[in-house]
Amino acid sequence: MIISKTPLRVSFFGGGTDIKDYYSKCGGAVFSATIDKYIYVIVKSRYDNKIVLNYFKHEEVDDINKIEHEIIKEALKITGITKGIEITSMSDIPSEGSGLGSSSSFTVGLLNALFAYKGECKSQDDLAKLACSIEIDILGEPIGKQDQYAAAFGGFKKYFFSKDDTVEVEDANISNEIYKILNMHTMMFYTGITRRASSVLSDQKKNINSEINTLNRLKEFALNCQQDFMNPDICKIGAMLDVSWQEKKKLSKKIHNDEINSMYDIAKKAGAYGGKLLGAGGGGFFLFLCPLEKQQKVRKALKQYKELPVTYDKYGSRIILNSDDHCSFIKYKTVENL
Repeated sequence: MIISKTPLRVSFFGGGTDIKDYYSKCGGAVFSATIDKYIYVIVKSRYDNKIVLNYFKHEEVDDINKIEHEIIKEALKITGITKGIEITSMSDIPSEGSGLGSSSSFTVGLLNALFAYKGECKSQDDLAKLACSIEIDILGEPIGKQDQYAAAFGGFKKYFFSKDDTVEVEDANISNEIYKILNMHTMMFYTGITRRASSVLSDQKKNINSEINTLNRLKEFALNCQQDFMNPDICKIGAMLDVSWQEKKKLSKKIHNDEINSMYDIAKKAGAYGGKLLGAGGGGFFLFLCPLEKQQKVRKALKQYKELPVTYDKYGSRIILNSDDHCSFIKYKTVENL
C-alpha cells in the first residue's frame, strides 16, 4: 500500500501570468505558498485484474479505457499501470471550486503514489511537468501551471514561467519564526460559492490581450514582494494584496460579484489589512491578512461565513506510507516528521 499526501496552495501574487497565452509573450511569475490542508491518495494492489476507483463516486472496470475519471485514466497510462490496482482519494476540504488548486494537488499526488507503487521515485520537477501535461496538454484544461508546481514543491516559493515553456523555482527562504508570524496574521473564510475554475479562466483568457498591462502589474507584485515576506511587513503585504485584488478583478467579470465584493468590504471595514479571493475567482475561499487585535472583530463581521483555520506548510507532495518500502520510505518519513 502507498499513501501520498499533497498540500493545497494559496497564491499571493501573480496569478494569471502562469497561463501560456500570457507567459509565452511576456514571461510570468507567481509567488505562492502551501497550507496544512491536503489531498491523500491511497494506492494498493488487488488480487484480481480489475481497476477500482474510490473518489466522490465508485468505479470498477476491467479496461483502462473504460475509466470515467479522466485524470486517473491518463495517469495510469503515463505510469503504465493497466490492471490489478485500487485507488482511493480523500481531501481535507470539499475539492470542487475551492480555489486552492485541489485538482492539480490531486494530479501530483496521484502521480507520486503511482510511481512509488512501481518502485520509482520522481523528482518534484518531474511530477509538476507530468501533472501539467495531463491537465493542460492532454485534457485541454484552460488553466495555468502554478498549481502543479506549488503542489509538487510546497512551501513559500517564487515561480518563473519563461517564454520557452520552462519553469524556474526559487525558494523564498522564509524562516520558522516568520512562518509563525504569517500564520498568526492569516485568516481564511469560505464564500459558500462554488464554481469551475475552467469557466472563469476561459473568460479571462479571452481578455488577455486587452488586459496585458493589468497582468504586467500583477506580475510585478510577484517579482518584488519577497523582501516584504522575509522581514515581514504584514501591513504592507496586506496593502499589496488589496491593490492586487482590485487589479485582478479587471481580468474578468466572472471573477467577482456583489456578494464577493460585499464580503471583502466587510472584512476590510472590520480591520483586515487586505486580502484576495483565491484561485481563478468567482467563489471558493477568501484569504485575509489581519492584525491580531482586529481578528475577533473580522470573525464577528463575517460570522455567516465558515472560517477555515490554516497554517502554512513547508513541503510539497510526499509519500507518507510505503508498506512495500519501494521508494526510499525512510527519506520521506524523515521529512514528514520534521
